[in-house]
Amino acid sequence: MHGERHGGEVYALARKLKTAPEHLLDFSSNVNMFAAPLTQELVERTPYPFLHYPDSGASALRAQLATFEGVEDDRVLVGNGSAELIWYLLSRLAPSHVLFVGPAFSEYITACEALGIRYTIVTPPAEHGFAPGATELGTLWRTDADLVVLCSPNNPAGTVYENMPEVLQMTAAPRVLIDSTYREFLAGEPAYEQNSHAAYKRCLRPGVSLFTLHSFTKFFCCPGIRLGYVMGDRPAIARLEVKRPSWTVSPFALMMGETFLARMADYRATLPTLRGAVAHLGRELRRLALFSPEDVWEGVSFVTARLREPANTQAVTTALLRQHMLVRNCDSIPGMPNGYVRIAAREADSMEKLIQALLYLR
Repeated sequence: MHGERHGGEVYALARKLKTAPEHLLDFSSNVNMFAAPLTQELVERTPYPFLHYPDSGASALRAQLATFEGVEDDRVLVGNGSAELIWYLLSRLAPSHVLFVGPAFSEYITACEALGIRYTIVTPPAEHGFAPGATELGTLWRTDADLVVLCSPNNPAGTVYENMPEVLQMTAAPRVLIDSTYREFLAGEPAYEQNSHAAYKRCLRPGVSLFTLHSFTKFFCCPGIRLGYVMGDRPAIARLEVKRPSWTVSPFALMMGETFLARMADYRATLPTLRGAVAHLGRELRRLALFSPEDVWEGVSFVTARLREPANTQAVTTALLRQHMLVRNCDSIPGMPNGYVRIAAREADSMEKLIQALLYLR
């Protein structure tokens, strides 16, 4: 196991600090905080449908997602968040060896270890922006792995793989899973279409099976509403459907998914503000003596920054926690070099409090 698995553990930390969760300033869960008011409004006016079992096939949401993605609905599988889908995919695909292009979401590694699946992590160097280069491409071409897992835009590196066509062409494995959790943050930019399921499929060699994993959590700012989906070829999705547990997604989550998609334009309207906040946070962190300015990476909703003294990561995160501020210690993220913290962009007054706290840390 790899220690701290996730950011956003506000309930456990609030109990430890003997305070209420709302008294913590959470910068560790990299959701789109500028969408929070809209999500709260939509949640508050949606009654909880408790009287009937959920639609185990998620038929209405599945059809809506198929229209949104431009695919047939039998190429979409809805699940209880990306974490559940990761475990389900790995258990049903049952690979003998998984190759991860790191850094990798810890849930993948936890699942592999629990399921007895052999895995390898190859992480491009930080000085290359964590983007796959010649060394990583060579590994992808020579690997004996029967499943390759990539994440673009990457978390926590923040990198969008500009050479994704080459990466996919050089992938020798018969199956590829691309974690597209952060893709929606690219809306309005050229990279959005370049990082679609259809675009990936065009780049793969014939016969390679492609899966893309998507989450509602980050973009729609709804971590408490567990909802995600995976897309793949029709036969592959049909095989995943067989013997799947019933009612894994609550009826409320299904309804909210439909509601969120119907308000997509309003959610996308928050992106200019979010991008401005990310850029501002990046500038502020580069000015602080605590961080190495050349190692501050701006992601889609967060900034990942390396401390000048990498051994002090735990001390820094602990000192901030004492002030009821949560940032993500990246030391426990598989494939991530030591010495980095990840900080989600938030509203200006919250970020100013964090910057002031960081200013006095050594």
